[in-house]
Amino acid sequence: MAINIPDTRQTVLVATVDFTYLDLAASGVGTVACALPQGAVVTGGQLIIDTAFDGSVSVGAEIGDADTAARYLGSTSILSTGRTALVPTGYQVVNANRNVLIEVTLGGTANTQGAGRLQVEYVVEGRSVENFE
Repeated sequence: MAINIPDTRQTVLVATVDFTYLDLAASGVGTVACALPQGAVVTGGQLIIDTAFDGSVSVGAEIGDADTAARYLGSTSILSTGRTALVPTGYQVVNANRNVLIEVTLGGTANTQGAGRLQVEYVVEGRSVENFE
């Protein structure tokens, strides 16, 4: 038996959102960063902190959805600048979980600074942008 090799391909799509400490909800509450289409599968991405957050000795961020706060990135310190890769899980987006959330947890005082970007790379099941033979 042979594998049926499809002759269609799709490009990876990227949702990018900039945010500051003022954009994020209260500690432990997810903030909608972007919405993915039905059938999307996250293939990669990154959380980039351009200006370190300063509000506490333990400031962490998780990237996920309404069901699983850390679906794409577990608690990661945002007290310093840098880049952290998202961890693709193979989860296929359904309508109830279209929103990608950033959830920040503070261990002390409120932030007075902090800024970053979230980039979410994904493909959409059944989508094609070109054919080749």
